[in-house]
Amino acid sequence: MQTHLDMRRINTIKEILLKLKLGDSEQTIQDAFDEHVQPLGKTDILLILQELKNSTANDFNMNDIRKFFDVYLELYDHSLQVIHDPNEEHPSHPIQIFNRENQAFASILDRVNSLVEAIANDPGHRTDQLKHEMIQLGKIYSHYNRKEKLYFPILERYRIYSMSRIMWAADDRIRTLFKGTKRIMEKMPDIDFHYVKQAYFDLENACREMMLEEEYLLLPITQSIFKEADWLAIAKESKAFGYAVDEPEETWIPDEALRNKNTEKQSDTPNEEHLQFGGGYLTIKEANHILNNLPLELTFVDKNGIFKYFNEIVESSEMMFIRTPSSIGRNVAMCHPPKSMKKVMQLIQDLKSKKRESETMWFKKEDEYVHVTYKGVFDENGEYLGILEYVQDIQPFLDLTREVKRELR
Repeated sequence: MQTHLDMRRINTIKEILLKLKLGDSEQTIQDAFDEHVQPLGKTDILLILQELKNSTANDFNMNDIRKFFDVYLELYDHSLQVIHDPNEEHPSHPIQIFNRENQAFASILDRVNSLVEAIANDPGHRTDQLKHEMIQLGKIYSHYNRKEKLYFPILERYRIYSMSRIMWAADDRIRTLFKGTKRIMEKMPDIDFHYVKQAYFDLENACREMMLEEEYLLLPITQSIFKEADWLAIAKESKAFGYAVDEPEETWIPDEALRNKNTEKQSDTPNEEHLQFGGGYLTIKEANHILNNLPLELTFVDKNGIFKYFNEIVESSEMMFIRTPSSIGRNVAMCHPPKSMKKVMQLIQDLKSKKRESETMWFKKEDEYVHVTYKGVFDENGEYLGILEYVQDIQPFLDLTREVKRELR
């Protein structure tokens, strides 16, 4: 049994956390640390702490976890956070970017806090700077999107599931608080500033709690578990979701990965074997290029609910629905926010059972009208193979001249 799933270990560390929460000194609980905590590896301790933090009982917040870290450091003279890897010192390494973003958010929150207090004390104080800082804080969306679409899938491959579900739900709550705070601020000065102040403080508290959770749990856990190939995948795919700080001047690539890449280029030869597709024959290379030239974004989820394929008609950052290789192999239920899981699972069940042949929807995204279709895929014997999703920008059809539209009727 994995240590972090050992209930005896979890309950023992829970008791230690409760004692710290109640104010017991480190001297009174040193024996418990020596017996139950010190023998464990850092990774196991971190995973147990995240299990306790994410438990439904909500017994602990990040200040309680931080206190545990402080006592561990005081007793054993080394931190649970420090998991050193020379590669991570590179300024373009995902860990460095992640930390710089959180430092930027902390500075923005400090400035907004000061502005809110200034306006509360002087109603005549200008509010334009406050609104500007809130726009800067909105870059937190890129930070969370990268975490949810790149870090979480890799965590799930290592069978760490609860962290992504609970943390994603908390991210969604922060997004909701951000939207609400921004809407209230837009009503200034025609609204009692008390409501603005309260909305902002709720947002600030949620953001700072998440920043602590990322600093004390997410990053140390990923540092202790992820392999170099995982970090390389994150580095390569991060641009698709954007950055909350300046985009790195160069993508971090470790020397060994660069050598392997050059070797692959020299030995890579296209597969010219012809295979039967539909009514004819294509090589794998031809089939791949055909799929990548269709004016549709295609995604396929297999019969087991595993995200298995997407075509690449444009760069990931330009897709209507951003897809990157890190999500391949992920259960489709985990690819969506926790709040949408029920709807997603119902749609899959309806398509699988043929209750619905397909489902379509559309929405406006900036200058695009995005049309989405979900369709159940079955073989010639009626056996369910999975679900095909195809996404299309229908704005060009809406832009057709009236004369062309009339001829098409």
